[in-house]
Parts: sequence; structure tokens; C-alpha cells
Amino acid sequence: MKIKKFLALTAVSLLTFSFMTAFQSSADNLQSAEDELSDGTFTYELVNNSYTIVSCEPNSIIKSIPSIRNGYAVTAIGDGAFTGCSGFSEIEIPDTVRTIGMNAFAGCTSLKKVVIPKTVTEISSCAFMRCTSLTDVELPDTLTAIGNYAFAQCTSLESIKLPESLVSINEEAFTDCYSLREFDASECPSFVFDDGILYNKARSEIYRGSVELEGDLYIDGSVAIIKSGAFSACQKIENLFIPSSVSNIGADAFASCKSLKKVDLEQGLSIMEAGAFMYCSSLESISIPTTVTEIDEEAFAYCTSLEKAVIPEGVGSIGANAFLGCESLKRINIPESVKQVGENAFGYTVENNSLKLMEDFSMSVYSGSSAMKYAKENKIDYTVSDRSLKQTAFIIIAVGALVTIAVFAVILMSRGKKGASHSAKKAKKAQEEKTAEENYKGIVGDDK
Repeated sequence: MKIKKFLALTAVSLLTFSFMTAFQSSADNLQSAEDELSDGTFTYELVNNSYTIVSCEPNSIIKSIPSIRNGYAVTAIGDGAFTGCSGFSEIEIPDTVRTIGMNAFAGCTSLKKVVIPKTVTEISSCAFMRCTSLTDVELPDTLTAIGNYAFAQCTSLESIKLPESLVSINEEAFTDCYSLREFDASECPSFVFDDGILYNKARSEIYRGSVELEGDLYIDGSVAIIKSGAFSACQKIENLFIPSSVSNIGADAFASCKSLKKVDLEQGLSIMEAGAFMYCSSLESISIPTTVTEIDEEAFAYCTSLEKAVIPEGVGSIGANAFLGCESLKRINIPESVKQVGENAFGYTVENNSLKLMEDFSMSVYSGSSAMKYAKENKIDYTVSDRSLKQTAFIIIAVGALVTIAVFAVILMSRGKKGASHSAKKAKKAQEEKTAEENYKGIVGDDK
């Protein structure tokens, strides 16, 4: 999976030399305000006449964060200040705090409840990442932005209420939240939560899906972008239908959807970002639309049931590890348009944390192509096939379009427009699968 590392903690120099007697606060047992200070639990740094908490003793039993120390207000929690601390289950941040830094509470695995003060307007990147016990978050009505990975991998978080003031949710803010079933967006005009999906107001972007979504998932025709991590860990989705309106599937968008078997991608999709379908261990086949120009790194990595993958003419690059760990994929045809094949993109699995070349894997490539170079460098069995897939792809699209029009017309006349939608899509899907199967055999079978 795309590696999500915690940001490194900032090293702070301790200035301890002084020729004058420092002011002592006997009540707090602190050193001079000019120094970096410690009270045995927290370490503070004086910045612009107020204190920032820069670290905490990992095993300290914490009940509250102080608002004042040594006569100065505590106004900030620094980057990584509480990272990995496990000595508290609830914490209320005082109203004096205006800033919560990146990774501030990352990896606080005992933290169950947090109250964020009204003075905070933005939750920084990774602030509560991997707080695996966190179930209750109270967001203030002054909050305007939630940063990248802010609550990523908070596996116990079940629901969250979005405040009226919120206008921005950044990349993968709620990715890999295995228990997140609902958002309360009733008071937040910038977002809509409907039928288990969190949209922006215009319903053109999907931010997050409920883990309770199951069976067939039809993405609405108004959607243009499926945000990174939007459906990650939605483990009950089995069949996915993405319309032509969607141009961008974000990183890790459907990662770890372990029950996902079939994916219907329509023409119009152009961007499929890193890890888009990673760890979809039940996915059996995939046909990439001809409008896609790049398959990003790890896009289908560890899809262990994947047996068929059709990559059409038009795709220009295939990223590193794109099909790594796809142990059921025995053969792949790489079109002439592909000018770059990333490291370990095909033919490798992982055993005992080490890469292993699959002995029964082979490729069909074009003479002199980057795919041929990849096959040679990795000692993968290959055959040369210099016939273009462009004409074949055009035929598939044309036949599919004609069948779709005919089926849709019949159903509309018999059932009415509203009831026809999903039935038409299912009929279209069945016919396209049959056509794809026939063409797949024609594309790959002759070259074996």
C-alpha cells in the first residue's frame, strides 16, 4: 500500500546557560521562561510570548492539557507532540490552544474521546492518525478544514458530526476507518450525506462512503471525482458501477474492498491514482477504458483473485507495483502505446516479505517496446505480437454502445424511466462481460 509515514519530529535545542538567576515558579516547578521547560509530563517551548507543547512523556497519565504555565498561555500543540503516547483515554484541549500540529496525537492508541476547542480552525495533517480506540470526536463550530489523513486508520470511529463552518476535507482524511458508518452533515451546507455517501454540495465529488454499503454500488451520474480513500475498507461492496461522468478515481479510493468482485468502468475515466483498487482480494477481472492514459503505481496490487486484465491501446504508462501480488494473473497483453512500465509492475508476488518472480507468468508485447524491455530485464517469458489493439477496442466499444441503447430502450418502454436505470445497467453489464470475455480470448488466447 502507498506508505503513509508519520512526519519526523522536530529536534529542539536546549539553551541552558545563563549568567543571571532565572525566575522560578515554585507552583509549577518550571525553569526560566527563556528556556525550553519541562514539568515532568510536558515539555514546552516559548514562542512569541506563549507556550507550545513540543513533547510528552510517553507513559504519563494525562487527564488534561494545561492552559497556563509559568504565567504564559499554552497556545499550541506542536508537530508530533503526543505521538505514540498511551497514558490517556480522554482529553479536552483548553480554549487557549489555537493550533494543533501535524501528527500531534498520531498513534495514541488508548485515546477514545477528544474535545477540540473553538479556538482551533484547522485540524492538521495526520493529527489523529492511527488513534485506533477513538470513537468520539467533538468538532468545534469554528472548524473550517480537516487536513490530509487527519483521522486515517481510526478503526473504531463510527460516526462524526460536521460543523456548519466546515468547508474543506482534504485527501484521505478518513481513509481506512473500518467502522465509520455515517456523517451528520445536517448543519453543514458544504457537504451532503445521502444513501451512505458523503458528497460536496454539488454532488460532483465523493469524499467518503459508509462501511455499511453492500452489494451493488452505483455511482451517481453527477459525480466527476471520487476522492482519495473514499471507499477504502468498505468491505461489503460486491459489484461497482462507475459512470462516464467520473474522470478521476483517487488514490486508495477502493483499497481493501475485500468483497469487490466486479468493476464496471465506463469510457470517460482518465485518471486512476496510486492504490486505487489495492488489496481488493476478490476482484476477478478488470477492463481499463480506452480513455485512461496512466495506470498509477500499486493500482491493482495484491488483487490476489485477479485473473484477467485488459489494458487498451491509449494507456501510456503503468506504474511501479501496479499489479504486484496478483498471483492469479498468469498472462498480460501490453499495447504498443505503453511507453513506460514501472518496477515490479507485473509478474511478481511477495513471499516472506521478499519479492518473488512468478514462474508461470508470461507477457504478450510489441517488438522493441518498453514492455519487451521489462520482460527481458526481469527474465519473464514473453511472445511478440505486433497487431494493434486499437481496432479491437473500438469494436468492443461500438458493440457495447449498440447493445446498451437497445436494452435501455426496451426497459424504458416496459417499466418507465426510474425503474429502468439499475435494470438497464445490469443488462448492459452482463452483455459487456460476455463481449469482453470473447474479445479477451481473441486478444490473449492466440498468442499463448
